[in-house]
Amino acid sequence: MRLMRLLAPLLCAALLSVTPPAAATDETPISLADKAVTLTPSPAFQYVAGADTQGFLSRHWQGRPLAGGAGLGLLVPVGSAPQPAWLVALSYDGSGHVSDLDAGRLDADALLSALKSADSGGPRLAGWAQPPVYDSASHTLIWATRRQADGGAVDGLDYHARLLGRRGVLGLDIAARMSDLPAIEGQMPALLSMVRFTPGNGYRDYVPVADQSVTLGLSGLVAGDALVKGGLLDHLWNGIRSQNFIYLVAVLIMMLGAPRLRRYWGPKPPPARDQAPPIPPPPPKREDYDGPKGPWS
Repeated sequence: MRLMRLLAPLLCAALLSVTPPAAATDETPISLADKAVTLTPSPAFQYVAGADTQGFLSRHWQGRPLAGGAGLGLLVPVGSAPQPAWLVALSYDGSGHVSDLDAGRLDADALLSALKSADSGGPRLAGWAQPPVYDSASHTLIWATRRQADGGAVDGLDYHARLLGRRGVLGLDIAARMSDLPAIEGQMPALLSMVRFTPGNGYRDYVPVADQSVTLGLSGLVAGDALVKGGLLDHLWNGIRSQNFIYLVAVLIMMLGAPRLRRYWGPKPPPARDQAPPIPPPPPKREDYDGPKGPWS
């Protein structure tokens, strides 16, 4: 019995050592962009809040440029510290709703030409690493560009993803090297699954005319101001075809045409009841009177 008492703790420890650990549970989503976006943390990425971004970049990024703004913070692959090969900068532009009406008219050659014409300073833009691709189901636009290093070798990679929402656009921008492209493409489904628009702030929640919109379109998200420099008329034409402009013109036509439609096809007003009946005209005066005549006739 004494031997069993001594061996019992050892047996329990052995059983606990072979028992698989409990599965990790999802953490509470983090609210971002004035509660328009939620970020669900993942064990594969470390989240750096927006207030701590500059400190993290100065310690671990060594002044290297980012591919976009990081107003909402950073996502850093776990295990890549102290010097990560790449990281994700999160941003949100709440200037207004961006329409995807030009999804079928994304001209990769024209967009690349506009980007090159506006490119100045730093590693030179060499071409597409991935031409713009739009997913209409998730309302997500993805593209990537290659940049040429000082020695002439194509080394730099700028990877971009844009999620369209009701009142703005959520951005994921990655600065990396071309050798990191397969790893980034493999992680993009997980990255996109971490961020979500909250109920009422998704693309399908957009209310025409009532919600503010911008006339960029998907081409404008890719090329930005380069579209204006490379082709102002095309940029304006994309704006004219935006959703708000179309809805506004339709409302104005309805407002101007409604009175005429009512005049011709609407119900006629009833006659006024207070109006006196018309007075019949007096009988015609007869000149040939044949009645009895007086003494002076």
